[in-house]
Amino acid sequence: MANGSPMKAVDRRLNGAVDEEELMRSLRVAFWCIQDEVSLRPTMGEVVRMLEGSININSPPMPQTVLELIEEGLEQVYRAMKREYNHSSSFTMASHPSSHATCSYSTMSPR
Repeated sequence: MANGSPMKAVDRRLNGAVDEEELMRSLRVAFWCIQDEVSLRPTMGEVVRMLEGSININSPPMPQTVLELIEEGLEQVYRAMKREYNHSSSFTMASHPSSHATCSYSTMSPR
């Protein structure tokens, strides 16, 4: 997040039509929510206030799981997610002997 382009995290189907400030806020919140140490994760109420912009969001530490995914190569993760999408709702990357990184895909329907 600090060294790369946050726009790389944006769905290509949006064709770049995204507010970068909202994107950065969302990415910071997301990284807080996936902290390896559960006690560092925000409550749902805090998440809502962060996304609304009513409280400041400090830069989160990089979770170990994300570091492992980066080390393995995100392109490989994307390919695996596409390949597994029709077969399963979750899968584990096993390309790196010490990795325990798990990816999952889910969908939500509006009420």
